[in-house]
Amino acid sequence: MAPPVIALRFRDTTLGVDTIEAHRVIIDREGAVLWGWWKKDFEEDHLAYLNTLLTEPRDIFIVDRSTERMFRATAVRWLAGQPEQSDLTMVPEYYRQHVSLVFGWFYLTKIEDEPFLEDLSRQFGDHTLLKVSSVENLPAKKTVTSASISNKSCVLHLSDLHFGADYDFSPQGERQPIGGSKRTLTECITADLTRLGLVDDIAAVVVTGDFITGGDWSDEIRGQVLDEFEALRKNLQLDRDQIIAVPGNHDIVRYPKDSGISPEAISGRNQTNNKHEREFRTFVDELTGRRWQEPLNYIQRVKLRNADILVCVLNSCTILATEWTEYGFVGDKGLDALELLKTEIVERPTFRFMAMHHHLLPVADVEAPNRKGVTLSLDASKLLDVAQQVGVQVVLHGHQHMPRLAKYQTIPLMGGPASHPLHVVSNGSTGGARRPGSERNTYCVFRPGEDGVALWMRELRPDGRPGVSLYTGSLDALPAVP
Repeated sequence: MAPPVIALRFRDTTLGVDTIEAHRVIIDREGAVLWGWWKKDFEEDHLAYLNTLLTEPRDIFIVDRSTERMFRATAVRWLAGQPEQSDLTMVPEYYRQHVSLVFGWFYLTKIEDEPFLEDLSRQFGDHTLLKVSSVENLPAKKTVTSASISNKSCVLHLSDLHFGADYDFSPQGERQPIGGSKRTLTECITADLTRLGLVDDIAAVVVTGDFITGGDWSDEIRGQVLDEFEALRKNLQLDRDQIIAVPGNHDIVRYPKDSGISPEAISGRNQTNNKHEREFRTFVDELTGRRWQEPLNYIQRVKLRNADILVCVLNSCTILATEWTEYGFVGDKGLDALELLKTEIVERPTFRFMAMHHHLLPVADVEAPNRKGVTLSLDASKLLDVAQQVGVQVVLHGHQHMPRLAKYQTIPLMGGPASHPLHVVSNGSTGGARRPGSERNTYCVFRPGEDGVALWMRELRPDGRPGVSLYTGSLDALPAVP
C-alpha cells in the first residue's frame, strides 16, 4: 500500500456532530463523500500539485490533534470551488449550507482508523494541509527568527495599548486643545527612559497584545498604531524586526460586540476565512516585516550585548465556537513552540522568556465563569508545567490592566526532579484609558546579566511627567550557559 501523500487537519466544530462519523454515514449511503478543505486565507492553494496528484486514487491522512485521532482515507478526485448541485447529497448536512465558503473538495470512498502520529500532527502549525513525503522521524518544525547582535542590553515591555476608543495618549500629529496636557506615547516613553538613562540601551520591544480596542482595524486606527511605532523606533534607533508583536483578544476578535450573529455561525465562517486573524497578521507584516502567513506561535532570538534572550511568542486567542474570548487558550500549536525552546543551541549566556496576552496566574479575584468573564488562560496549568520543564525564567503578559509580579515553582512529588522557577510579570496596561480602580498605566524594562535580570516597572503618565516606580530590582534568574 502506497503511503499517503498529503495530510489534512480538522477538528469537530459543531456541537453534537462527530465529523468522521458524519462523513462515514454518507460513504455507506452514497459510496463516496465530499470532504471540504477549509483553507485558511494565508495558506497556499497547492492547486497545481493537487490537480496533478489526484489523477488517480490516492491515500491521504486526516488528523485531529485535539483528540489525538488520525485516519487514512482514499481520495479518488479533487475539485476546487463548489460541487455540482447533484453532488450536494454527498456533503454532510451540518455544513451543506456553507459550501460556498469551502475552498475545495476531496471525494473520499473510504475512511479508516489509523494510529495517531504526534510528530506528523506537529508539522501543521497554523496550516490545514500538509504535503507528506515520509511519516517516519519527522522533525518538529523550527520557527526561530533572529536579528543581528546588538550593542544594547535592555528589552522594553509594553502591553494593552488600546489605540482607538480606549486610548489614553495623544496620537501622532493630533493637535491638542488649548490647555490640553496629553502627549504621544513615544514622547512619554522616551522621556521616562531618558530619566532612567536607558533610552539608548533598548535592543527590542515586546508588546503583549491589545494594540487596539474592540477589533477596530479601521484605516485611521491602524495608521495611528503604525505611525506611533515608527516614531518610537526612530527615537530608540530600532529596526522593524526588533519589534515583537503578540496578539491580544482585542486584536483578534471572533465575535464582534452586538453582531446579532450566533457564535456557532461565526465559527463556521472563521473556520475557512480566518478573518479574525487576518487583520492582525497583515498589521504585524507592516509593523515588523514578519510575513503575514507565518505562524503566530514562534521563537525569536534577541541578541543583546552580553546575552541572548529566546522569546517564545504564544497566541492565546484561539477559543472557538463560544463567546468566551476574554478567556485565553493557547493549545497544542503554542505548546509545540514552547517545547522547541529546550532544543535551541546555547552559544553564549541565554535567557528564556515566554510572551503571551492572557494570564497564567490570577492578578485579581477570579471571576465566576460567564461569557464576558476576564480571567486566566484555560490551559494555564499545562503552560506553567511545560514552561518550567523547558527552562523558561520569565513570563510576560498583559490583559487585565493590573501590574503584578509573582514567582511560581512547582514542588516535585514522589522524588521527581526540581523544576525551574518562573517569574511572571503582568505589565497591566500601557496605553489604556479604562483601568480598574486607581491602577496606573505601566511599562517594564528588562536588562539580563550574569547575576540575574534587572527589572524596572514604571508608571507611564499621559502628560509625560515623572510617574512612580512600582518596582526596581532584580529577578533571581540565571542564564543557561554553553
